[in-house]
Amino acid sequence: MSNQYTQEAPYHPGYEDACFKNEVSKDVSELSESRKVNARYLKFSDAIVEFCKSGAGSRI
Repeated sequence: MSNQYTQEAPYHPGYEDACFKNEVSKDVSELSESRKVNARYLKFSDAIVEFCKSGAGSRI
């Protein structure tokens, strides 16, 4: 189907190298950022749990 559009599309000089492969929707970028933040929080909470397990937290 996309081949049909390519054949029917008029030629526009200067757009030979145009592509949209690196374009990301706003929703996807927000979701990705949210996952990064959540992963950072989970790593920090894992560090707290390990600290408490080691017994170092009871010495304070």
